[in-house]
Amino acid sequence: MKTIIYSSGILGGLLLIIGLIGWIAANPFADALLLAGVLLVFLVCAPLIIVDRYRHARRIDRIIRTYKDSPAKDERISTEKTKFKGWSMNTSPFRERKSGLTWGGGNVKGANANRGTRRKFLK
Repeated sequence: MKTIIYSSGILGGLLLIIGLIGWIAANPFADALLLAGVLLVFLVCAPLIIVDRYRHARRIDRIIRTYKDSPAKDERISTEKTKFKGWSMNTSPFRERKSGLTWGGGNVKGANANRGTRRKFLK
């Protein structure tokens, strides 16, 4: 249905544009192109858009009704310390560690700032 909506809308718009250009340029088929474009947009594309929106709203309402009857789950993040030991995102030995900028001494403009050196005091 979406392909019919898109194709009829695009084709109807193109026919309208070509008909308007032909009407300005005094083309003998301009009236037929304008009429075909208007009919395609307003008799095919617009009603299909309305039907598609209505079906989508009904589908959403049906999903909401199915979840409205089910009890709500109370999900909380536990604050207790985990019993699993292992690597985390910050302690993985395979992760490239960068600590931002390390500033050299005595330079006001920071022209000799280095990236990628690990801070020793965080260990």
